[in-house]
Amino acid sequence: MNWAILEGLKRRVSGMLGAWVDELPSILWEMRMTPMSASGESPFSLAFGTEAVLPPEMVFLTLCTITFEQGDSEEGLRANLDLLEERRAEAHLRTLSYKKATARIYNRKVCPWSIKARDLILWKNEVRDPTRVRGKLAPNWEGPYRVYDVVREGTY
Repeated sequence: MNWAILEGLKRRVSGMLGAWVDELPSILWEMRMTPMSASGESPFSLAFGTEAVLPPEMVFLTLCTITFEQGDSEEGLRANLDLLEERRAEAHLRTLSYKKATARIYNRKVCPWSIKARDLILWKNEVRDPTRVRGKLAPNWEGPYRVYDVVREGTY
């Protein structure tokens, strides 16, 4: 999520360092209105049960805004709210199947690897420095170290 915000800011600001404050609300709006690939629904529609009217549709009239009736709209909102739990359950099932398919594709490419005595390994720095006292720019790995004995899988 933070990655998407940063990428949106890079695209829109691109050199004007102080302008990111003005662009942030529109980027957040865009993220809330865009359907997620896993669920097929936008976060706004899962929260409120309906799609939002975009600001340009309020300025430049569209068929949806021209034919708007307040009474019909309230009835439609009530109907959407009645079906909201069902939509959320369907989105949850789509998300689960998406994650399962992603895991299947990932696991197809993964090769199991066991470490034996006399192998060279690198040590992840998160283990030695969990609070990142040394800073963000410190090396991620230490080593290489030689394995002398394998006690059990994952313990050397």
